[in-house]
Amino acid sequence: MRGLALLVLAISLPLRLIAQGQQPPCLKTAPPGESLGKPFPPSENWYGSETLAVILPPDGIWLGTDSNHYRGKLFWWSYGFEPGAESHLKVSGRRLDAAAPPADVSRPSSAYAPSLGGWAMLVAVEFPSTGCWRLSGEYKGQRLSFIVEVSDSQPTPPNNRWSGP
Repeated sequence: MRGLALLVLAISLPLRLIAQGQQPPCLKTAPPGESLGKPFPPSENWYGSETLAVILPPDGIWLGTDSNHYRGKLFWWSYGFEPGAESHLKVSGRRLDAAAPPADVSRPSSAYAPSLGGWAMLVAVEFPSTGCWRLSGEYKGQRLSFIVEVSDSQPTPPNNRWSGP
């Protein structure tokens, strides 16, 4: 019975906000806030499993640049990844809270850095607008999705903005 009450609340709150002309909050995916341990590279911002993981912005917010372009890099990791296999990574993004064209995602490439645990996969993502976005990645049959809020506001000073590892 308690589960049913929570389900009704989860559905009714966003509907009530929309009826009042307010946008429901974006339920952003947050990284765990602690290192996932081996075999993961040391970072508190990895999200996923050893078969497919991604570095998330610490607060779940993706900020635009001064020219109001909402773009950045996503580093994806999979245990045993070797350069040349990045073409198996497929990434897409769609807006959840309003109609919008899909996010523009570059062809994957590979990147090497000790902070990434060695080799990782890299894509550039450009969002056409602010809002609540779901990004989904698939690599060799493994899937991973997460939600970010794309914003043009500056809730933190520029030197604290997330721009990847």
